[in-house]
Amino acid sequence: MENINIGVLIYTYNRIEDAKISMEIIRNYWTKSSLINDIKIVHSFNGNKNWYPKKYLEDDLIRMRNSNHFQGASEMIDSGIKKMREKYKNLDYVIVLASDTWLVKINYLESLLKKMRKKELYLATCPWGISKRNSLFDVGISVDFFIMDFKWIKKYKMFPIDYKNFFDKYWELFLYVKGSNVFLEKLMIARFLEAIFKQYNNNVTLRSFGESKILNLKDRSPVHSHVDKNGFWIRKKYWPKMGLLTHHEPLLKQKILKQMKIDKGKYICKLISSNNLNYYLKYTKETERYDE
Repeated sequence: MENINIGVLIYTYNRIEDAKISMEIIRNYWTKSSLINDIKIVHSFNGNKNWYPKKYLEDDLIRMRNSNHFQGASEMIDSGIKKMREKYKNLDYVIVLASDTWLVKINYLESLLKKMRKKELYLATCPWGISKRNSLFDVGISVDFFIMDFKWIKKYKMFPIDYKNFFDKYWELFLYVKGSNVFLEKLMIARFLEAIFKQYNNNVTLRSFGESKILNLKDRSPVHSHVDKNGFWIRKKYWPKMGLLTHHEPLLKQKILKQMKIDKGKYICKLISSNNLNYYLKYTKETERYDE
């Protein structure tokens, strides 16, 4: 199989240590892949400049103002995709990661890229659901980790997501009908279907054909394990088969890195050797806006 060029888009608000370690994992471990030819990292950041004063291992650092939770994530993703479209025209796939979401098993990533190429799939993701409610078209897609065919999203203009414009137009309707918010996870699947329609111009089979072009990551499904007493969906944080870690607290991540002997990188070494992890959550403790 021909080697693949990938772009990695990391988006960060206040999880600075997470973002740095994610980059170290990519630069020190993903580069061992025999399938991946080149990796470009674009880092979209909307936190305080003092938290992250200069680039680390990314090729491009995009600084943005901080918006609300869903809009902020959307704007960071949109800005990163725009940068890749303008600067890195030879990419085959784009992998989007929230800053606290690490993928440590390169073999698993390779298997996904091979399936996407062989079956001509445009999107790899999973529903943002729970066991009894887990349809992509009902709950939307996981935006903390997904993969896209870069040439396809460029050609059929899946981006920008443009969350703010959608929110401004339809928020009152969402409140009127269900008293609910506009969720980025659901808007993402709508933008994907819009791109599918641009390609095939067929409303009748739009949903079924769109679904046939998605690699559903069943190894991660359902994302949420249960509903708590307040009605909140509680996420699972670790999928060993995938090597996917999404913990907000560093202790379990530290334990897993040690078990897997992942020990290359300045900030990885600092985490696995530290007995006191208060430093790790410095900026998340200072802020209560949201975390990705």
